[in-house]
Amino acid sequence: MKRLTLLRLIIIVGLLCLPLSVASAQNYANTNPNQLVSETAAETSVQDDTVSSVKTTSEEIDPDKILAEAGIPNNLAMANNSLETPSTYTFGINDVIDIAVARHPELTGQYAINNEGNIQYEFVGDVPLVGKTKKETTEIVKKLLSKYIISPDVTIKISGYNSKVVYVIGEVAGPGKIYMRGDTITVREALVQSGLPLLSANTPKGSLITPSMSGKAAQRNVNIHKLLIEGDLRENLVMKPGDTLYVPPTLMAKAMRVIQPVATPVGTAAGTARTVYTGGF
Repeated sequence: MKRLTLLRLIIIVGLLCLPLSVASAQNYANTNPNQLVSETAAETSVQDDTVSSVKTTSEEIDPDKILAEAGIPNNLAMANNSLETPSTYTFGINDVIDIAVARHPELTGQYAINNEGNIQYEFVGDVPLVGKTKKETTEIVKKLLSKYIISPDVTIKISGYNSKVVYVIGEVAGPGKIYMRGDTITVREALVQSGLPLLSANTPKGSLITPSMSGKAAQRNVNIHKLLIEGDLRENLVMKPGDTLYVPPTLMAKAMRVIQPVATPVGTAAGTARTVYTGGF
C-alpha cells in the first residue's frame, strides 16, 4: 500500500512538470504584457515563499563561472557601456567584402581580410583594412586605382560580417553567437535576434558580462522585464564585441529541472504498465 501511495505521488509530481516543459518552449512574442506583469508578480511571490534558501540576487552570480560553462573566452578588453548610440561597422579579420569597379571586371571580385588584416588585391598588392569603415575603404581603393585608371568608379559591399560577435545565453529561444553588423549592438536587439526570453526566464535578474584581460569579468545588471514590457530604455545597455548577455532561469524552473528527470521515467513506466482485469465479462 505504501509503495502504491509513493508511486501515485511521483506520478502527480511528474504531471505537474508538464506545464513547465510547455512554458519553456514559449517566449515573450506570444505573451500579453498585462498578463505577464501579473504572472511575474505571482511567480516572484511563490519563489520567495517556497525556495527562500536559494540565492537570488544578481550580485551573487559568478560571471566568470557563467562564461566558463558557456565556453566563452574571458580574455577581451573591458568596455564601457552606455545608452544606445548610432554605430558604424569597422572591418576586422575574417570579414568579406565585394569590390566592384565599373568597366573593369578584372578588378572586380570578393576578398576576405586575412589574419594580417589585409586583402590581397589584384595589381595593387596587400591593402590593410582592419579598423576601416566601408566609406574609408572605398576612398582607399579609389586612391590606389587612380594610379592606373582615370577617375575609377568603385563600389564596395560587405558580404560577410564575421569579425565581431556577442553572446546571448540562458533562457532564450535561440542562445548562442550573434554576428554584429555594427561596432555595437543593444541588449534589446540582441534579445530579438536570439528569439526573445522564454517564460522560464527570470527577466528582472539579467546580467551583461564584459570579459577583461585580467581574467575577472565585469558585470552589469539588466532588468529585461522593464526593457521589453515597460519600455524602460535605461535598461537597453550597449553591447560591444565579446560581451555576453545572461538570462537566468527562475527558481521554479531550476527546481522543476531537478525533479523532472526523476519523475518522468516513473510516470512513463506507470503509463505503460500491464492492466489486469478481474471478474467476469
